[in-house]
Amino acid sequence: MLAALALGAAAADPAHAIPWDVSGAVSPARTPPVSGPDPGCAQSYADDAPRGGPPIRFGIGPRPAGEAGLVQTTPLTPQDSRKRDAALVALRGDRSLTVRLNRMFSADGARGIAHFKALAEHYARLGLKVELQVRYHPTAAHDGDMAAWLGYVRDVVRAFGPIHAVTGLQITNEVNLKISPNTSDGAYRNPVAALVRGVIAAKREARRLHHDQLAVGFNFAWRSAGAADADFFRSIRSLGGTTFLRALDWVGIDIYPATFVPGILYPAPVTNLGDAFLEGLAQARECYLPLAGIGRSTPIRVEETGYPTGPGRTEAAQLSALGDIVRTAVAYRGTYNVSDLRWFGLRDNNEHGPTFQSFFGLLRDDYSPKPAWALYRRLVARDGAPLAP
Repeated sequence: MLAALALGAAAADPAHAIPWDVSGAVSPARTPPVSGPDPGCAQSYADDAPRGGPPIRFGIGPRPAGEAGLVQTTPLTPQDSRKRDAALVALRGDRSLTVRLNRMFSADGARGIAHFKALAEHYARLGLKVELQVRYHPTAAHDGDMAAWLGYVRDVVRAFGPIHAVTGLQITNEVNLKISPNTSDGAYRNPVAALVRGVIAAKREARRLHHDQLAVGFNFAWRSAGAADADFFRSIRSLGGTTFLRALDWVGIDIYPATFVPGILYPAPVTNLGDAFLEGLAQARECYLPLAGIGRSTPIRVEETGYPTGPGRTEAAQLSALGDIVRTAVAYRGTYNVSDLRWFGLRDNNEHGPTFQSFFGLLRDDYSPKPAWALYRRLVARDGAPLAP
């Protein structure tokens, strides 16, 4: 419906703003500027020209994909660490490559920190950068317990800060998404406070210990809560103020065009997947982030993006989607200050999985490559940031 309204508005009077172009049908050249107040970020902001910038730092998620809902239900096909590591080294080539380690829960405490520390040290030895998803995900006893959560955040900084290859901490995950405690933190008590206070605590501890390589940020699931997403960013501004903004190094966006939004959470056909992806970048930069007081100098990281295969989906479609998404991010990296892109993810969870959630990998669960794997390698090699010391 919104896509039809957008097309109609653009055709009727190009001087007037159009609603969010959910399908990506209206090109930036045909998208008029926004007009008037837009408290819910309901307009299309993708009217800018592409502009280059520093090379993007690419990455990938090597760990299992989380399943939406309460818990993981589909068994994971056993991993082969040798094949996994060989794939990561091949993908890196002579470029910088970051592995994003997901599903480190505060509920797992010291045991979880030790497990992920061993993973981080392992990937560092392979010449990879590491970013950690520091999940709120508390135990029932500590749900809403800010003292316990902040103590955990400081423990994480002390454990991982000495590992020079660990360059990023994502504090909480998708707090604006309230319906999936397995994958996101919005279903727990005081999630926005956990985000804001967690970012501040992590940055203070990193500064105190002189772990200058640790960049601290948070992410959100683009348009997962509809109009309430604008309120989410307003609440960040209200709770965080200037203290939060001084602690914040980056903002992450999780965006899956033709899968979740638009897709399951917002059913709509996608006319142009690259342009549908661009809608998210533009709305984030020009509407959502300003609601929190976050300026253009704070970079956006595409923390999660992907396109699964599996039931009802093809590997050819994944190949096309990857090309559209990555090329769009590269073309507009200067326009919207996009510094990083992490593809989700490396390998399928299980070839017998009942839904697409088991099939986000660029490799099948036996580590054989899908067609999109070779394309991602070429794009990383061509457009990726060089290796840094």
